[in-house]
Amino acid sequence: MSLLSRRLLLAALGGAGMTGVALRSVGAADRYDDPRTLYRALADQPGERIDLDGGSIVLVFADGAPGLDRNQVRLWVGMAARAIATYFGHFPIKHYGLLVIAEDSDTVGHGTTFGFAGSATRIHVGRDAAPKAFRNDWILVHEMMHASLPDLPRRALWLQEGNATWLEPIARAQAGELPISDVWSQSLRGMPRGEPMAEEGGMDGTDRWGRLYWGGATFWLEAEVAIWEQSGGRASLVDAMRAVSAASGGNIVTWQPEQMMAIGDHACGVTALEPLYRRFSQDRVATDLGKLFERLGIRSAADGTVTFDPRAELAALAARITRPEAFTKKV
Repeated sequence: MSLLSRRLLLAALGGAGMTGVALRSVGAADRYDDPRTLYRALADQPGERIDLDGGSIVLVFADGAPGLDRNQVRLWVGMAARAIATYFGHFPIKHYGLLVIAEDSDTVGHGTTFGFAGSATRIHVGRDAAPKAFRNDWILVHEMMHASLPDLPRRALWLQEGNATWLEPIARAQAGELPISDVWSQSLRGMPRGEPMAEEGGMDGTDRWGRLYWGGATFWLEAEVAIWEQSGGRASLVDAMRAVSAASGGNIVTWQPEQMMAIGDHACGVTALEPLYRRFSQDRVATDLGKLFERLGIRSAADGTVTFDPRAELAALAARITRPEAFTKKV
């Protein structure tokens, strides 16, 4: 089963551009470091098609992935797809290729997603990975989030990585695959790492890991609040992201950040995202995270657990972000 037609693949790669790629001279893991070999594998190697509401996945086990538990991998892929479909209302990637590369480890390893010749992800999986490693994995949902939304210029990498960092645990929680408290405990621990240092300015062009991922995630949490407040609780970020995904078709296109913000604002009937992006991208923005989480009713107890205060100013938003039924316990 082939994800991409040979004509599309060769056009994207420049026709004869693959002739110099030596597939047999390197190890299985290194072989697919070049994205051209990823697309070639998806086109040429045997694959399994998974049809979903809204799209499909072609799952290819690179070189047969010897020693890998294929049934466990299929369950894991289905679980990740269910989380994405829950968040977007359907699986938003019309044609998605997934190349699974077996490696000598007991974990789910690094993943990378591309879109220039169709939405596709390569991901490394340990032959000794136990079911728990698959259940606890966040990487595949993170990569599917990237594939569900448009690619952005390098200067806005923080928007992309921050988006997937913020939305991945939310999608998993909404699908019942992650405790809701984990969404907030991760944010409580992670977002302080994204706050700007004294010498740092706007977010555009940043290359510091904490800022790219967690500073970007803070932007998207601020976006949740801005949309909620401007719409009077009628809309939230999920409405914007569903509109962006539908309009773009995913990472097969490259948008400017301003276009992404405009589409999201229009879908929600607000002017929240565009000015927020301008501020974060150009200026040094330090967020009072303590106050923000207090407004949401999110509190960290002394033992590290998270409690939820339904009486907080933005408790209804916190409930909508994950699942309303979880926000009934008073502190």
